[in-house]
Amino acid sequence: MKKFIIHLVITASILAPLVSQAEMTRYVEDGREITLRNGKGVDFAIRKMLKSGTELRVLEEDPSGYSRVQTKGGTEGWVVTRYLSDAKGPDQLLASSEQKIANLELDLAKAKEEIQALIDKKSQADDESMALKETASRLQKELDDLRLTASDAVSLDNQNRQLNEKLQQIDNEMQSLVFENSALKDNDAKSWFLIGAAVLFGGVLLGLILPRLNFKRRDPWGNL
Repeated sequence: MKKFIIHLVITASILAPLVSQAEMTRYVEDGREITLRNGKGVDFAIRKMLKSGTELRVLEEDPSGYSRVQTKGGTEGWVVTRYLSDAKGPDQLLASSEQKIANLELDLAKAKEEIQALIDKKSQADDESMALKETASRLQKELDDLRLTASDAVSLDNQNRQLNEKLQQIDNEMQSLVFENSALKDNDAKSWFLIGAAVLFGGVLLGLILPRLNFKRRDPWGNL
């Protein structure tokens, strides 16, 4: 059993390079279109036509001049070995280059679109930033006006309170003046009453005294 395994390993190691050498990537020769047949020879049916530059995976090479190949799509068949090339021909390289250029142009167009989109976003962001700045400036002005109005309101409230205090003081003084005026009126009335009473009393007194004075004066002259 061990000898069989060793022999199998040795056989596999010997055949491995041949297998790896057989399975390689090759291309249909430049400027040529070949047939992919079911077998080795023109007697077998054509499975597919292979254009110049078609990439093929060589599965087996036969000494008769045919190679068993497989396309990228998985189709297998036999082709003439001498029509295969190890590298792409000029036409295929040109086509590949053109394809690469087309892909690059497509990528460039996409990059330009992305750049333009970024520019548009930046412009929109700048507009939004400007709008936010204007809004912030307007709100700051409104806040300053509110603060000024509040300050004026406080000042007006202080002035109003001071005026109310002055009005209260003036009202108190007026009340005092009214009270004093009323007291003065009462005093004047009392004074006039006293004066009238004094005058009346004086008249009565004179009415009593004057007759006597006249009588006394006439009496001496009567004795004469």
